[in-house]
Amino acid sequence: MNRELGKLFQKGKTIFQQGDPATCMYVVQKGEVELVVESDYGFKSLAIFHDGDVFGEVSLFVEKARFATARALQDTWVLTLDEKAFLSRLHQDPSLAFRMIRQMAHRIYDQDHLLMRGYFDKEIRSQDVSGFVSYIDLVALVERELSRAKRLWQALSFAIIDIDRFSTLQAQFGAEVGEDLLASLGRTLRGVLRRQDVAGRFGDDQFGLLLYETDGQAAVRVLEKVRRSFVTLWGNLEHPDILATFSCGIACYPDFVSSAQLHKAAHRALTASKRTGNQIQLASPPRP
Repeated sequence: MNRELGKLFQKGKTIFQQGDPATCMYVVQKGEVELVVESDYGFKSLAIFHDGDVFGEVSLFVEKARFATARALQDTWVLTLDEKAFLSRLHQDPSLAFRMIRQMAHRIYDQDHLLMRGYFDKEIRSQDVSGFVSYIDLVALVERELSRAKRLWQALSFAIIDIDRFSTLQAQFGAEVGEDLLASLGRTLRGVLRRQDVAGRFGDDQFGLLLYETDGQAAVRVLEKVRRSFVTLWGNLEHPDILATFSCGIACYPDFVSSAQLHKAAHRALTASKRTGNQIQLASPPRP
């Protein structure tokens, strides 16, 4: 492939940014490209593309904003194809379509495999609560449900739960205690939350919650019930001598009107609650 048709991105340079508008796809001519998701908690790598790989192709067809950031892992030549250039390229090289469909099929297969594994394993892995199990799932769900809440003029609360001293407890009493803590909190959430509410684990010791048609004060009452139930359930397990608590931050729509604002406000409230631990903090509405 003629590298002069492409563009050189030096190591570490960004090819496109998460949230950018998108009307084109890319082909790695030579080098390596990493796809990462950015969040308040850092970066999570999704995939690495090599010579001949296609990426960003979904945006070519649906014209949605980029859901991740692409950056060069080394000095990399990348070919950019908009719709017109893509169709022209297909006439020159029909095998491009086959390679692209095969690559997309592999991604879909991997995603379906993860979904099926989660479905069959969820009764066994009691520490995983139904809903989302990664930060990517969480972001997508909050974005979608926030749009629905706006459309229906309904309140929506988003909460982050973090088990206090989780790493310390694991180091002191072993990994089994950590697994028991997660399982206990998972069972508590399933027992207290309503059927329409969604909860999921998206960090080592963090859970996210979406409470539908629930304002801030109602969300605090729900989480207080979760907190009391968790302490009671944990006290009835085989580790009653180990004190276990959690901290929680809550943010609500319409106080915060975007998913990014909800995430940041809930995370700030969580940080404040963890200063003393065993607290539930509601994020104050932004000043006008």
